[in-house]
Parts: sequence; structure tokens; C-alpha cells
Amino acid sequence: MRTKLALLLLLTTAVSCEKSFYSGTPRWMRMQDRARYLSKEESEDDESEDPEEGSDAPAALYVSGLRFPDGAAWRDGDCSGARLVLWKDGKEMLNFPAGHYPEPDRHHIRGGHLWWDDSDGNTTFVYRDGEEMLRYPGDEILRGLLVVDGHIHTLGQRAGNGGFSYRVDGEEVFSHPSAQVLGSFDDREWEGGALMLDGDEVCYCYTLPVRLGNEVSAEFFVMRGGQLFRKFPAGTAEKIFDIRVLDGSIYRSQLSGLGSASLTLFKDDIGQSTGLRDGVTLHLCRLVPSQAGMLIKGYSTRSGKKGYSYWLRNGNGAVQEWDSQLALADLYPNNPDRVAVYLKEGRVQEIWDGQKNVMPLPGRYVLYTSACTALVDGCLYAALSDASGNTHLVLQDGQYRSYSFNGCLTGIRIE
Repeated sequence: MRTKLALLLLLTTAVSCEKSFYSGTPRWMRMQDRARYLSKEESEDDESEDPEEGSDAPAALYVSGLRFPDGAAWRDGDCSGARLVLWKDGKEMLNFPAGHYPEPDRHHIRGGHLWWDDSDGNTTFVYRDGEEMLRYPGDEILRGLLVVDGHIHTLGQRAGNGGFSYRVDGEEVFSHPSAQVLGSFDDREWEGGALMLDGDEVCYCYTLPVRLGNEVSAEFFVMRGGQLFRKFPAGTAEKIFDIRVLDGSIYRSQLSGLGSASLTLFKDDIGQSTGLRDGVTLHLCRLVPSQAGMLIKGYSTRSGKKGYSYWLRNGNGAVQEWDSQLALADLYPNNPDRVAVYLKEGRVQEIWDGQKNVMPLPGRYVLYTSACTALVDGCLYAALSDASGNTHLVLQDGQYRSYSFNGCLTGIRIE
């Protein structure tokens, strides 16, 4: 069944140079280590409450997860009875049926609420905290979501080559029958995923394949609401990896010529070289905002050599650069203490808090989505799922809290 297959496949949708940090690494894995690491026990209070709201409320730690009935072999595809769960500061706040597609990357914590999208194959539904907020015709997967002045803006990609639609409160504002959205919720530095709020305008980008002679290229369109803001025709660059709108300017991450050394950061029509050398293979190359301005986040590999070179770059070269034999779960802008999570074959091996490795059981835990780690004010937060058992861990302030249930953790957020 599609429901079961979707949970096992775990769509990774970020457009990248080659692949994202999370693609190509198995998330649903088994292992033999049954040892337990416990520090703080999770509260077993099952009473649901509405999350506290208000700008004056102190920052809270929210964690999301997928819970299955005790004994359900969800790792083998038995997804019946799946429920979405939201914890706030270790206390269970929300607990609702997960719908037709219990996928880790189809729900998102925003503003103390748990949002998710679902579909029965004919109609798309958008929920907040278990309450249906929107329904509209078609089978779409959300790539962007923003709430602006009480109005819900969504960007939904249809299956296959079915195109996309941009909607406000469920009403279609703009659509294209075959285009692909540029960006997704894997771009966790952007609040709206593939949607961007620029002043009072909601922006997004999409791409269309075009044939130039014997080759297939792409043209890119930047939209403000339902209106075209700018078009980048095929042949504008050797390859465009990402486009974002911020403070009225259009930023691009692109190859301006042949070779990795031509990776360029554009702000409107002014480009600056990022200082990469030639002869390496580029991966990711996503645009991320930071205190140092717009950066390109990516990594490179070299043929015949092991290891990775991770970097955040702007027109002055590398703002951060890491060489590692292990894969990094992600890079974090504004990270002076070099906090890092290291992976091997998709399993967490080391977590460095800037001074020491604080990972208790290397190889036992996995990260199911890009939303499972966050760096806030120099403090690393992580939602670690037990790869074969039911004792999951949340890292907060250098300590671990255990969350014991049959399922997995899917995201963490501080707000």
C-alpha cells in the first residue's frame, strides 16, 4: 500500500547540486544494541492541552514524533494506528491520528502548533493541532507554509509531473501544470520552507525544463503572490542551484561557468565568487540567511579520496569550513563554537558541543528529518530516535531526556 511504502521511503525533496545532507543515508534501520541510556525520564502525562501562546511567554522546547501501537512493526511497514504527538518542555501536549500518510517530513512545528498535510488521493487536507484548517481538490504535498495576518499560504507539489499550486486559505492563486517548486521544508533556515515572506509579499520560485539544442536545461521563475517577479531564462548560468528573495533582493547560488571554482553568489545582478577550487564535486549549495548575510551552504567531495569538505561561503570565501572523514548531519550558520553532529551510514556517531563529544552510545541513534537538530544561541538541540528500540533521546542544555514509546522523533524547535 502507498501508505506503508511512503513511510519507508521518506521523501527527501530539497533541490541540490547532487544530494542533500539527508539523502542517501538510511533512516529506518535496525541494530542489535539493546542497551539503554537514561538520564531524565519523560513525563507520561497523556492529557492534551493547547500550547501556550503569546509573545511574552518564555521560550519553550517543542518536540514532535510519530507513535505507533505497542507491538506494531512500523519499521516493517505496519503503519496502522499511527498518531502524531507534540511535547512541550517534556510534557505531552497533543496526540492525534496521523492520517493516510504518517511520514516524518509531512508535519512541522510552527508557533507552538503542529501543522501537517494529508491526502486521500483526491483531496488535500491541512491540519493544525488535529483541527482541519483547509481542504481542496487534488493530491498535493506541501513544500511551503506561511501564516500571514491570519491567512494560510500554501505551496503544494503534485505527484509526478503534475505541477504545483500556490493557495491562500485553500483558494488557488497561481498554478502550473508541470513545473517543479524550488525548495522545501528541508530548508529549515527558512520559516516557510519554499515560501518566503519579503515585506508584506509572499514569494516563491519554480523551474521548468527546456531543451537547448541536444541538451535539457532549465528556466527559473520568481513569483510574488500570483505575479511574476523575475524570470531567469535557460542559459543564464551553467547551473542554478537555489534562488531566494530577501529584503527586496533576489539571491542565486549558481555555477557561472565550467568547474566548481565558478560557484557564485549573486545578489540581484551582482555576482561574487565563493573562492572554491576546481576539481571537486559539489553537493547541496543552498542559500541560507545568517548574521554574516546570505551564505551558500554545501559540501564537496573529491574523486578517489575519502571524506568531505563542508562549508558556508559568501563573496569573501569560507565563513565556516570543516574537513571530516564522517558525514555531518547539517551546518549551522552563526556557529562560532563549531558545534557538530557526525554520522556514519546514517547513524549518529559523535555530537560535539564545541568542547567535547557528548554522544552517549555511538551508532544507536538516527535523525529522521532535517528538523531533528537546531542550534539556538550557541546551544545544540537534537531529537535522536532509537534505530531499533523504543528509548529515544532529546538533547537539551547538554543533558538528555528519554522519550520512551514505539515510534520515532521527527522534529525539534525552540520558540
